[in-house]
Amino acid sequence: MVEQRAQEVKIDSTSNIHRRYRHLFTLPARNRTLVYTSFIILVLTFLSRFGLGYTPIDIVAFLIGSEVLLLLSIELDRLILKGRNKIATYRRLASLTIASNGFWLALAIVGFVINFFTHDSLKFLSLLILGAIFAVSFRALILGSLFYERPWQAIPLSFLQPVLLFISAGFQYRILTTRFFMQNPDPVAALIGGLVAILGIELYMSSINKIKISIYRPLELLRAFLNAWAVEDATSLERFLDATSKEVSIESRMLEITTASSTSPPNGRTATIILPGVHPGPFYPIGSSNIPGDIFSRLKTDKSFPMIVHSMSDHGLNLASKVQVERYIKDLQNRKEILDRGETMTPPVTKIIGKATVNGLALGSTALITITQAPHGMEDFPGWVSESIEAYSSKANFKNTLTVDTHNSEGEKPTEAECVDAVSAADSVVDQLSTSKQSSFHVGIAHSSELDAWIDRDIGPAGIGLVVLETGSSNARFSIAIIDSNNSLRGFREKVISDFEKKTQSKILEVCTSDTHVTAAKTSDAKGYLALGDVISEDKFASLLVDLYRKASENMSEGSFSSYLIRSNVKTIGSAVLDDFSGLLDSASSEAKYGARILGGIVLAITVIVALI
Repeated sequence: MVEQRAQEVKIDSTSNIHRRYRHLFTLPARNRTLVYTSFIILVLTFLSRFGLGYTPIDIVAFLIGSEVLLLLSIELDRLILKGRNKIATYRRLASLTIASNGFWLALAIVGFVINFFTHDSLKFLSLLILGAIFAVSFRALILGSLFYERPWQAIPLSFLQPVLLFISAGFQYRILTTRFFMQNPDPVAALIGGLVAILGIELYMSSINKIKISIYRPLELLRAFLNAWAVEDATSLERFLDATSKEVSIESRMLEITTASSTSPPNGRTATIILPGVHPGPFYPIGSSNIPGDIFSRLKTDKSFPMIVHSMSDHGLNLASKVQVERYIKDLQNRKEILDRGETMTPPVTKIIGKATVNGLALGSTALITITQAPHGMEDFPGWVSESIEAYSSKANFKNTLTVDTHNSEGEKPTEAECVDAVSAADSVVDQLSTSKQSSFHVGIAHSSELDAWIDRDIGPAGIGLVVLETGSSNARFSIAIIDSNNSLRGFREKVISDFEKKTQSKILEVCTSDTHVTAAKTSDAKGYLALGDVISEDKFASLLVDLYRKASENMSEGSFSSYLIRSNVKTIGSAVLDDFSGLLDSASSEAKYGARILGGIVLAITVIVALI
């Protein structure tokens, strides 16, 4: 068991997938991209025409022609490719131009230096030809990988831009004659060397694409992945995942807390606290990455506010596709298995052991348990923690237990010993709740969707919910805040709670996040997501909670609750598929590094041969 538990807290496959691709789309803005690519081709044209002995007026004309042909070629690339792949934006294709023409410029500089010392314009021209073909080979690599089912189909388009640019950068009429090549071995060597580079690229891509795990081939997977990640078109990747995922049975838990006047609008309202049996992820917009937002949009009404918390589950329980998300949400909507209902509640109970702070309250035979390690570290407790707590709670005669991983502080994941501390603290809370006297309670409910307030992008579409509770015996108010975010900065929770309690003279029992993955991967930060507090300030967030508290206080009334268990049969990605996915990327990456070294050696060797022949 210890070995299994240790395995559950290691770095997961999703982290590895993100590590591979988090910098793919760190591109300069469009204007800067055009400046960079224009600079490269203008310098290339100037060196070429100056080195080949053209007059200043001719050079100016060729510079203008190069700029026009550059912009034309990028637009032609976009028009040809836009129907094949949505990632073919002008900015990305211009960025490709920077890289491909950068190789060309490098050889032009080598040729210019040789020409300066040897006055060998033919050698210079040969290196310009070779550079143009190297640009073709690089374009063949990128275009063949990303836009065509068979990489060789990209070869014609790969020639388009270099040929157009060569017209203004290095073209001379003499190279159109057979006699020129028959009498001059340098250009022949350049052509042969360039064709060898293109052939090497094609063989390289073919060798990479032979790697196969499950139904995936790397280039197919890469195209599907880039569409999902870059332009949020998940169709292809979800088709892959749906085909390889297995249907499993999962359980979700739901607690509805309702004001007494819920059947009498406009004052009645319900907070639906949902502990999903699935996990957000693996990355937006795939499958259940936005499961809190999807649940919220489907279950929300004018007077009912879904509030989604984080269960103790891992990425093996990611839903494979939007089809599975729809199946799952329908089960939540059609909840049938009611476990308990009533109008009484215990006062809250808190227990701290080690780094674990456990809060709990009981409504009838339903226990709501929250666990945090803030400010010491991240939660992300493994599944056996909740299983152990729920088993203990069941023995204490609780019919339903919502064990919430609050996921409200960044840091290290819990160790084995810290998990044991959390279980011990939770068991102690359950013991106290089982013997605590229950009485009627009052409840007030508010949600950020009711406020005319801007919420920053570290908060997902399910927003911020606040449930204000008041036990009949003590009349002491306390609140539970539930936020659609992916964790929060270390110390953010403590500062917000302190500010809130000073302004309201009321206690916050806990701040919970949903672990949404809407905010994941859209940042170049090493952690790969926006946590609560990365964008929104502590003061602004605390003020939002105060506004919600005031609104909730306005609709405080006698409360009641209903408790549900929802069973679903859905396809989850599963740890095996994620491991395959991650393993494929690792294998392809290793093969790519090996192939890149070989191709780099070939390119260097060809350049040296052409330069010295």
